Order: sequence, then C-alpha cells, then structure tokens
Amino acid sequence: MDSRTQTPVADRKISPRFSVALDAARATAAFYVVLHHVGQARGWTEGGLASGGVLLRFGQEAVLIFFLLSGFVIFLNERRRADDVSGYFQRRFRRIYPTLIAAMAVSALVALDNGDFLARFSWWELLGTLLSLQDVAALKPGVIVAPFLDNEPLWSLSYEVAFYLVFPLVIRFWLRRPALTNHAVGVVCCLCYAAFIVAPNHFTLVGAYFLVWWCGAMAADAYQRGGRSFLAMGPILLWLVALCGVACLAFLVTPFDGVGHYPFLPLRHFAVALLMILVLFGPVGSALCAGVTWLGRAPVAVASISYGVYVLHFPLMVQWRGAATLPGLAVGFGLLILTSYVFDRVLSRFLTDRAAAKRRRAAAPATASPSAGPDASCS
Repeated sequence: MDSRTQTPVADRKISPRFSVALDAARATAAFYVVLHHVGQARGWTEGGLASGGVLLRFGQEAVLIFFLLSGFVIFLNERRRADDVSGYFQRRFRRIYPTLIAAMAVSALVALDNGDFLARFSWWELLGTLLSLQDVAALKPGVIVAPFLDNEPLWSLSYEVAFYLVFPLVIRFWLRRPALTNHAVGVVCCLCYAAFIVAPNHFTLVGAYFLVWWCGAMAADAYQRGGRSFLAMGPILLWLVALCGVACLAFLVTPFDGVGHYPFLPLRHFAVALLMILVLFGPVGSALCAGVTWLGRAPVAVASISYGVYVLHFPLMVQWRGAATLPGLAVGFGLLILTSYVFDRVLSRFLTDRAAAKRRRAAAPATASPSAGPDASCS
C-alpha cells in the first residue's frame, strides 16, 4: 500500500482511453521525428510560418515526449517488479537491443549500397553504440562517440539505457522514502548539470536529463494515486524548474551558438518538458484523451512499431541514396514500415513469448512426470 494514500496502488489501473492516448502520443512523436529528419534533408524546414517549414523543426521536442512517456510507462510496469533486477534487465535488454542491432545492420547495408561503408565505418562507433555511449558532438560538448554510421536518432538511446540502469536503485529508495528520494533526485540532477557546465562530459549530462525521465515516472505515480493535475506531482516539478535555472547559468560562461546547440539546447529540452507536463497533465490532456477515442485500436498498432520507426528511418529515408527521389523516398518508407514491423513487433513478440515459455518451464514442478507430454510445461 502506498504510504500516502489508503487505496492500494495496484487497484488504480489506467483507463483504456488513457492507454490509447499514450500509444497515440508515442506513435505521433515517432512519425513526427521521421518528418523532421526527412524535412531537414530535403530543405522542407526552411522558410517561415507561412511556408509551413517551421512546423517540422521540433524533432528535439518529440524526443522529450519519448523520455517522459518512457518514465511514465516504466514506472507503471516495473515499480513492483524491479526488485528482481535480473528479470528487469532482461526485459529492458529484449526491448532495446534486438531492434537496435537490426538498425545498425540496416545502416551498414545502406552504407554498402551507397558505396561509402569503408570510408565511414568506425570500430569505436560500433563499440560505443553497443555500450550506449553515443551522442551528437555537433550539438553539445563532452561527447564520447558518435552514433554508429551517423544514425543520429540513436543519440537518445544512450540516455534511455542509462535511465533504465539507474531505475532499480532509485525505485528501491523511493518505495521507502518517496519525498526524500524525489528531493535527492532533484539535487543530484541539478548538480550534474552544474558539473557539466564546468567540465562537459557525457555522464553528467545524462545524469541531468534523468530528472526529465523521473518527472514522467512521478506523473505516473500521481495518476495512479488519483491525481488529474500536475499539482498532484508535488515538489518534483520545482526541481525541474530549478534545473531550468541551472541551465540558464550556462549562458554566463558559454557563448550562444543558436537555439539548436549548447548552451541553449538543454535549456530548451528542460523547459519544453516542464511545459508539456504543465499543459498535458490536466484538462488539456483529458480533452486530448477524449479526442483520440474515435481512433479505436489504430494507435496501439502504430505504437507497436514506433521504436523501430525511430531507429530505422534515418538510414532508410535520409542516408540511403535510393531515397533521393520522391519515388525512392516512397520505397524507403515502405521498407521502413516492413523492417519496423519485423524487428520491433514480430521479433520483440517472439523474444517475449520465448522468455515467458522459459519462465513457465522453470516454474514447473521438478517432480513432473516425463510422460506428461511435450506441452505440459507450457500449459
């Protein structure tokens, strides 16, 4: 039972309508990132509001949606299971790495077809991406390694994996002392960004961004406790405001280099995450949830391949020479949907089912009769 309420958290299920809304947000963010990168590559983002190009310039903001949604969903699904650290990490590994490796293989095939694989291949990028150390050096200092074969959207996975690694430890303390843990997370994240300003490095920057992800988790906690407004989240949002304040200090020591680069880019991220929570966790979010009910199960189907769409679209629709023409771009989009379906949905479901079958076999009584039949352990 949650120490702050008399209603067991397990009894507070999210509504089907809200679940569909989450899927719709995830799917929309993924395909918006596709439009953003394709638009950048083709010059569609140029011009002002009248040309419509400005509407495709917010790919970074779409990634912040992923961070918030990830924190929200991981908290809902894993808060009571993360104490089994081995099982938790196996589930996270199955979710991230098979599709990531597939995307890296697709990037290699595209580079081979483009004829520049040997010129662009780097063992350091390969290893760094597999170890989730990648980021985009053109946008910020302190980067360890670029994403494999310059598949730029992979930058955010290094942050996600780090958040996954930290979650079991943080949630263990949070379940015992939630208020104190939230304050500790806020202090540590703000100090991480202050340290990044002084000596830029990948790890302190990721540590600062954890606060965005954790705010998504605390939004889930507030929702499960019956809260329907950001006010139910408590002081964690004040720590996000404080992080924005620390990001503002970067301007005192770092020359301005544009809204898409450090030092403005992290401030932009933190402020947008704060604004999203303030706007969407309340009446506006409730209205949007009601508005997507007519979509039925479509958001669920699209969201089931959204991760694949995110990690596969850049090589297939931006880097591949075959996508240079509009017909080729259509072919690239078709390949994107096909590969996303195979690697994100089919492969993911296969690995999940296989793991479930393995658990059932392990849980079967050791004294079960060998003559019970081949399907006995899966019944």
